Amino acid sequence: MRVRRCLLFVPGSDERKLAKSGTLTPDTLIFDLEDGVAPDRKAEARRLIAAHLRERTAGTAERAVRLNGLNTPFFAEDVAAIAGARPDALVLPKVESPQEVAAIEAAVAAAARTAGVRGPAPPLLLFIESARGLAAASAVAGASGRVEALILGHADFCKDLGVRQARATEGVLLHVRCALVLAARAARVEAIDTIYEALGDVEGLRAEAGQAAALGFAGKLALHPAQVEPIQAAFTPTAEEVAYARRVVEGFETAKAAGRGVFTLDGRMIDEPFVEVERRLLARARQAGLA
Repeated sequence: MRVRRCLLFVPGSDERKLAKSGTLTPDTLIFDLEDGVAPDRKAEARRLIAAHLRERTAGTAERAVRLNGLNTPFFAEDVAAIAGARPDALVLPKVESPQEVAAIEAAVAAAARTAGVRGPAPPLLLFIESARGLAAASAVAGASGRVEALILGHADFCKDLGVRQARATEGVLLHVRCALVLAARAARVEAIDTIYEALGDVEGLRAEAGQAAALGFAGKLALHPAQVEPIQAAFTPTAEEVAYARRVVEGFETAKAAGRGVFTLDGRMIDEPFVEVERRLLARARQAGLA
């Protein structure tokens, strides 16, 4: 599965920002047709994003598009406009049931046929933004093999709960974040953490991103290019972590060759579950080009 440490929003109606996005270095760029675009500019944003995708500008970032929700009047036109431009992934907001995933897939497939696009459908990254969505999150994630990640949208989640937006590091939002990770991992997909709105608070961003990584998130959303580096750093294994993981894996292989399932490293007993965690860390490091 593709590395998605930082997913940066780019408003689809801003031609300058679309052009600049090719010079940026997040793992994923999300060209936005939903919240970042006013209703009277949706058509223009579709045109700009489709043209930008067809240019296939330089850069290694995944190029995803966030469509408007399935039950909005904009969805059908979004899918029709974007299908022929071959985005790397599609991002869908406010998903609450497996039935919605099936309907989204059917609409995407129909639009691709109309546009003459062949080959596999793009991966789906699905926003969970309500209590109902969270309750069904594992079923949503498992509804299709195209689903690769669940994303937390905390602003709409707070609206659904009827609470003021609070810090994601505590209280009900911390609970929601933990629950989303568990739901995603139960379905064997990744979990992506919510945005950090205080654009000038780099230390706060580092702390929240670090907590997200510790909770099991694979990445985090970004609102501004300045947030990319702190977020990607939080989800990138350090040289020390990579070195330790190698020692664990090598020690376990040596022990296994000697007929032992457990060994001691730095005074700590190590068995298969601990080794698997370190193997996954090494896999993430390789995906990030570090090992």
